[in-house]
Amino acid sequence: MSVFLSVFLCFTAAIISSAWADFDVIGEQPLSKIAIHKTVLALSDSASIGAYPSLLGSKAEDTQWVTVNLVSPDPSVDDWVGVFSPAKLNSSTCPPVDDPKGRNKPYICSAPIKYKYANHSNSNYSKTGKTTLKFKLINQRADFSFALFSGGLSSPKLVAISNSISFANPKAPFYPRLAQGKTWDEMTVTWTSGYDISEATPFVQWGITGDRKTLSPARTLTFYQNDMWLSCKNCWLA
Repeated sequence: MSVFLSVFLCFTAAIISSAWADFDVIGEQPLSKIAIHKTVLALSDSASIGAYPSLLGSKAEDTQWVTVNLVSPDPSVDDWVGVFSPAKLNSSTCPPVDDPKGRNKPYICSAPIKYKYANHSNSNYSKTGKTTLKFKLINQRADFSFALFSGGLSSPKLVAISNSISFANPKAPFYPRLAQGKTWDEMTVTWTSGYDISEATPFVQWGITGDRKTLSPARTLTFYQNDMWLSCKNCWLA
């Protein structure tokens, strides 16, 4: 009995250990693997990356697929392409920090919102140095650019930067959400919009189909890029 119990406990412990190991792998945020603050410049005139169409959402769509073509003179299985929004990603966009000489300021001042390895859709990329990738983008209120990196995720080297692309109306209101209000007869409606309160007055029109509609004013909360930053003397967080 004691032998059986000992074996059972060991087997159970092994299952739990394996489950936690899988959880760590599955639960890890893929973007957290990118050491973007360690990026170094390795721009090459022979490398190129381009994205099209340049104008997204021409029919009021809030999502659209984008095609990215890239060429690298020195391809590797570690090459990857990152999507950045806003499109301008160098250190000139960094908010002020307590670092007068700029010694701790990274070259790239924003992290990619998504990425793919260059060989994602073409296993021969490391031989040909040419490939095409597709990314699905959503209207994020800013333009986009794509960057080709070598050196893998842990030691990225910036090889090429694409043209910028954007949605036709980056300020358009999208993603309406309904929720129960504070009382049984109250409904909360929320959405996201790029319009400043000085540009447009937000309101909700509601009522029963066929009846007279009611207009209810809405409150606006605005968050800027600097609201998302934490400055410290020897670190860079976004």
